[in-house]
Amino acid sequence: MSKALLHTDQTLPKAYKLCSLKKIEELYANGKLIKVFPLRICYLLEEKTNAPDEVLFQVLFSAPKRRFKHAHDRNYIKRIMREVLRKNKLTLLNALTQQNKKLLFSLTFLADERPTYQILEQKLRKALDLLIKEINP
Repeated sequence: MSKALLHTDQTLPKAYKLCSLKKIEELYANGKLIKVFPLRICYLLEEKTNAPDEVLFQVLFSAPKRRFKHAHDRNYIKRIMREVLRKNKLTLLNALTQQNKKLLFSLTFLADERPTYQILEQKLRKALDLLIKEINP
């Protein structure tokens, strides 16, 4: 069993970051959408391979430059989204393990104002619950 699969503590290592341009293009071309204002999740389920270092999900965080002109605002939003996902990833990992699937998804922040941690945490939990319901029919 790989280190990535045994990684059930509250960390979000680099292996969980979606970096491949090919996979990102496929995600936005063929992915499905879930909207929970102020978040939009675009996701794509794949069959899990038995690679030793494979993780069960990869995620991309974005805050649009059109809505937030200052980089520190965009970085703050992405940092909060990473933190909330890091703390709440266990339910998502359990759902993916049951279905034997791999998930690629992006989290995009849609609102015009800078959020508080509590509001973003509440909305992201709700969005993850909807995502898990979509994964588990």
